[in-house]
Amino acid sequence: MQSICAGAMFRKSAKAELAVGSIPAARPAVGENSPVSGVNMRKSLLPYHVVELRGLACILLVAYHVVGIPGAGMQVADGSMYRYATDSFELIRMPLFTFISGLVYALNPARVERLTIFFLKKLRRLGFPFLVVSALFYFLQTHAPGVNGTFVPDSMWHIYVFPYAHFWYLQALFLIFTVVALFDAAHLMDRPSGFLLALSGAGAACLTVHFDSNVLSVNEACFLLPHFLLGVGVTRFRAMVPRTVLLGAAGFALALGIALHQASLWGYLPHFGWNSGVALLCGMGGAVTLLHAMPSSRAFRMLGASSYAIYLHHAMFAAGARVLLHRMDAGDGVIFCVALITGLIGPMALEALARLRPWTRVALVGKA
Repeated sequence: MQSICAGAMFRKSAKAELAVGSIPAARPAVGENSPVSGVNMRKSLLPYHVVELRGLACILLVAYHVVGIPGAGMQVADGSMYRYATDSFELIRMPLFTFISGLVYALNPARVERLTIFFLKKLRRLGFPFLVVSALFYFLQTHAPGVNGTFVPDSMWHIYVFPYAHFWYLQALFLIFTVVALFDAAHLMDRPSGFLLALSGAGAACLTVHFDSNVLSVNEACFLLPHFLLGVGVTRFRAMVPRTVLLGAAGFALALGIALHQASLWGYLPHFGWNSGVALLCGMGGAVTLLHAMPSSRAFRMLGASSYAIYLHHAMFAAGARVLLHRMDAGDGVIFCVALITGLIGPMALEALARLRPWTRVALVGKA
């Protein structure tokens, strides 16, 4: 599930060079820490196929929004295989995105002497696209027939203060970056003991914190923070945990979480929300397991390289295809496949066009 016209924001800093076996004690300069895409992970020397994993996360995300919630999207029945399939990944989709963000952030963590530049880049990467793309989406929802299947605020300013459509993730992720950057600037997570303390606190917040107003998607930020920190920990301390132990623990957590979640979907147990222990089991266990299981794939790598553009713009392309196919009385299978492909390929084409002009690069995909 970053910047204003200052010249320093648009200059790219050096990328971290990290050995596969360990993370050096000295921190590298802050680079382009993309929330959903950016750093070329193939050059980071992490022993995982992270770009491909982002591609998988994109497919899960777009498929979910194609099917939609009851009363929106494809408008399939609650018992349909489409809704069951997307509901089965409910507790893995956004934790996976966030885990990858933490994994990549830890390659170039925030430092106190460059904290201002770090936040300016985050504002450029997250802030400008949030302001522009959410406004475009709001305009389409309020003016295009057949698109406004989800809640649309009466006042436009609400979309910038409260959770709105899929843009809530940008609000939540900025809050997460803020917390983690301040922790790192204070060197609170340099050692395993400090990191485990932060991870435990994040887990407790995930299970207990809830604000009725939910300004800037703070509830979702609390839910996703443990998954971001887990990604940080895998990058920073993975050499300290044997691979078999890590995979064994992740596999057990995932299996237990899936069993409980499936029992919930079939009505044997009550529904498990995002702020539940089952959500932590599925999200954390699933992220680590998929990280190690993801193979090299050119197709997934192409999707992963454009994952941020896909996240920002997939809803408009998928909704357009869905509305058109509904008017043509196409079957559910055709609608799902075509809308899914359109929701993936359309943003990639838009990203290529946006790169032609500096202002469109910043406004539409958050790139300098």
